[in-house]
Amino acid sequence: MKPTFRRGPFAALLVLLALTVPFLAAACGGDDDEDDASGDSTPSVTDGTKIGDLTISGEWVRPTTNEVSAAYLVVHNSGEADTLVKATTPLTATVQLHEVVTEGSSSKMQEKPGGFPVPANGMLELKPGGFHIMMMDLKAPIEIGQTVSLTLTFEKAGEVAIEAPVKAAPDMGNGSMNHGGMSSTTPAATTTTAAAPAPVTFGNLTIKDQWVRVTANTVTAAYMVITNSGEADTLIKASSPISPNVQLHEVVSDGSTSKMQPKKGGFPVPAAGEVTLRPGAYHIMMLDLKEPITEGQVISITLTFEKAGEVTISAPAKPHTGMMEGAGQGMGQGQGMGGMATPTP
Repeated sequence: MKPTFRRGPFAALLVLLALTVPFLAAACGGDDDEDDASGDSTPSVTDGTKIGDLTISGEWVRPTTNEVSAAYLVVHNSGEADTLVKATTPLTATVQLHEVVTEGSSSKMQEKPGGFPVPANGMLELKPGGFHIMMMDLKAPIEIGQTVSLTLTFEKAGEVAIEAPVKAAPDMGNGSMNHGGMSSTTPAATTTTAAAPAPVTFGNLTIKDQWVRVTANTVTAAYMVITNSGEADTLIKASSPISPNVQLHEVVSDGSTSKMQPKKGGFPVPAAGEVTLRPGAYHIMMLDLKEPITEGQVISITLTFEKAGEVTISAPAKPHTGMMEGAGQGMGQGQGMGGMATPTP
């Protein structure tokens, strides 16, 4: 009979070594893999609102005394490329994804075709002077301390709701920040704290009650009443030293909402009548301001009419009170959005 006590312990030792060596090898291999991966990937972001591989953080909205504001934020992406294609807010039906582009010595703001790309394992930053969410036709001014609800729609990740605090824009070192965050070579406007100017008569036209809205951001608007004692004319252009981007805008109804848009062909000034530029209707929109407009300033505006030609006027800056400026001066009580140019009775 052969003894068995020598084979038992030795066989057990072999089994123990067979189990231990693969375990150690696997553990060492796992550590090497983790080191390689962390060196190539974007650092993870733990704070913020998450949707899939995306994390939204640093969101904020500009305060405004008029009907235009902008939202900014950062989107970190730990996965494949995506695109921010849409944004909405209960504050307005007119929300657009905008970019600032340079053309020669000036810059302009425009819609970004296709939305904002969010690179794979990268970051998208919305900031003054670059990509931003433009909110127009606001129902009420936005003040510091408020919180704005925004819904973001991504091409792949889908929809996500965030809450953005309203706060003042950071100082960029030049005392102001325009909506595009970009400088222009146009000379700065001369502003003073003078009294309201007298009406300006120009041929058959008289421009009166002109004023510019005070603003804490980089967008404002000018209003006035233009009376015509002669044949019909049209205001086709406006310019100002304070802005490289001046547009003639109208507000139109679209179902249960309204939106602001450029007025094709300009503002008609009817024969023996008048046209009123006022909040919520025709107005001269001035974007990419070099600095905020404060109460008491006087802004220079050059108006170009199709027949009468050019005339330069001065308009004082004052806050919007919610009342219709120039009311009772040729404006009919039942006048709607489309009835902004009316003949004098």
